Amino acid sequence: MTNARKMFTIGIVIIAVAIILLFLVSPYVLQYTFSKSINEAQKQINSTVYLLSPNQTLSIKISSGKVLVYNSTYPLKLLLNNQSLSQAGYNGTWIAPSSTNGTISLINNYTRQLKVGYAIVGVTLWPSYLSIFLGFILGLVGIIIIAYATLISLRNRTRQK
Repeated sequence: MTNARKMFTIGIVIIAVAIILLFLVSPYVLQYTFSKSINEAQKQINSTVYLLSPNQTLSIKISSGKVLVYNSTYPLKLLLNNQSLSQAGYNGTWIAPSSTNGTISLINNYTRQLKVGYAIVGVTLWPSYLSIFLGFILGLVGIIIIAYATLISLRNRTRQK
């Protein structure tokens, strides 16, 4: 096996590792850290349960990058610093991320009393970011190695003629 062919093979292997990091490892790590944070929140929710009457508001301080997780039969109206806040939920658990510091108001906009438990948790994203960064770097290194191997191969062909 010539040097150019070995380098080309090494470049392909490095690119394969980069693809695995980008498309398999980083989503798995993100899902794992997010699930861990939600499970932590579920434990905390049981210690902060309130009964909200119709039109009653519960105000909660939150920091940027934190996530509000709450349990309720129905989604509540959420305001962050008096502006509507997006949320997603499934099976009675609702999640709302905060991009700024402030106060989240949970408003019972229903005509009956609701039981609400909540927790504020952080989601650690750096492991997923690290995986993505390494994937891009390795992909770039793999492309450079393949390009160099191609140049060596072309130079060798022109010398042989």
